[in-house]
Amino acid sequence: MVELLAREPVSHAVAPPADVLGNLALHHLFAACRFSANVAQVEHDNAGRPLGSFWEEILHNSLGVAALTVTLLDGYAQDLRLEGSALAPRRHPAKVAEGAETDFGEGILGKYSAALAARTGKTLDYSIAVVRNADTLIKLRNEVVRMRAVWPPQAGQYERLAEQLQTCFSPSVFFPGEAVLPRAWASYSFASWALRTTVEFLEYVYAEAGVPSPVAGFRKQLTELCGAALKIDTAGRQDA
Repeated sequence: MVELLAREPVSHAVAPPADVLGNLALHHLFAACRFSANVAQVEHDNAGRPLGSFWEEILHNSLGVAALTVTLLDGYAQDLRLEGSALAPRRHPAKVAEGAETDFGEGILGKYSAALAARTGKTLDYSIAVVRNADTLIKLRNEVVRMRAVWPPQAGQYERLAEQLQTCFSPSVFFPGEAVLPRAWASYSFASWALRTTVEFLEYVYAEAGVPSPVAGFRKQLTELCGAALKIDTAGRQDA
């Protein structure tokens, strides 16, 4: 793997440059790929067996994929907000006049939308699959990482999100007939979808902005780490 962090030590008194922060963000994606590969291995090793303690390993690694992919998306959203690296060297004149450069929307996707508006004059199109998938991934991450007084949640609590997830990936084979939430989401099918969703969304946003995607040069490493989980063509569409 390319050594991403081979740089001079950064003083604690000085904020690290954007490229270092970006490299650290990429490691979130690399780690998510490793978690995904672990899920695939555990599912393979236990294929056809009744549900057992091995499922906890599937859950733990799936939680890692959910948390790290969204952390990556949030990291680059913050980079656009704080550093403005993807907005340079030109910004949309009308949006500059409106103050869109500093008016970043709520949530992760709101930041991307505002950054895109500041550069191109257009916002995220929530009607297209790549943006809807990113939105659904973020919502799933929010639900599975938040501490709750009662677990599993009450029946019917997540019906709308569950319906969205059913169209994105297949529920775990270890919970046949069970709704995707609260636990059947944890699977290799989910992990591979989450990785594709993350990469496709970044490639879409940066292509719309007319600048290179931060993950474009690391396709080989990502594929080596997670194998078939990352089958994406150059247009950002899923092959699988």
